[in-house]
Amino acid sequence: HKKSSGDPESARPSFGLPPGKMRSVSTAAALLITLAFAFPYVFRKQDPVINGERVTECDRLAAHPSDSQKLSPGIPQEQVDIPRARAACLRAVGERPDNGRLLYQLGRTFFYDRQLEAGINYFEKSAATGYPQGQFVLGLILTQGNGTEPDECRAGELWLAAARQRHLYSKVYFTQNWLDRLFADCRLETTEQEIDGFVSSAEELADTATQKDDVAQMKKNWTTRKK
Repeated sequence: HKKSSGDPESARPSFGLPPGKMRSVSTAAALLITLAFAFPYVFRKQDPVINGERVTECDRLAAHPSDSQKLSPGIPQEQVDIPRARAACLRAVGERPDNGRLLYQLGRTFFYDRQLEAGINYFEKSAATGYPQGQFVLGLILTQGNGTEPDECRAGELWLAAARQRHLYSKVYFTQNWLDRLFADCRLETTEQEIDGFVSSAEELADTATQKDDVAQMKKNWTTRKK
């Protein structure tokens, strides 16, 4: 603002308050500002809430882009700031030790750091809560034998459980591997009608070009198999 000519005080709006009141308000405002700097957590802006869940720093630094239940856009593996993300997720899990989303995201920070045992431990905890991304990733690890013994049947169970929830890639991977007979020797209780439902719901969940291409390929393979 430009300074006005003459008495600078005359340019200040009084909002209808007499000079004495204005000085009191100014003093009070200055005190509040001082307190805000002295006690930042009292005046900290609240984290946003999505679907009843608080979006934490762990979400912002460690969510996976393809997680259908993530609360932030997600960070690709090569862009994860592991020290910052781990510290944020340790704090978040410390506050909410049974939250499957936070446990999964904490697991990412260890697994990407080649601390496979620790990462898998958190994925196991996440999957045990029923969190679909935790179930999905643990299933991937079990099919690949990456850091643990391969177990295709348990992977199928995890993917089936996650596919029954709102999780895109569990529907895709379960269907594709069902078609490839990966689970031929497993006792998985599902039906073609249920898998039809996975294909339909996957189409509704896909919202990027890559996801739509993956779902289209899955649908093509499934439709060909049924003919």
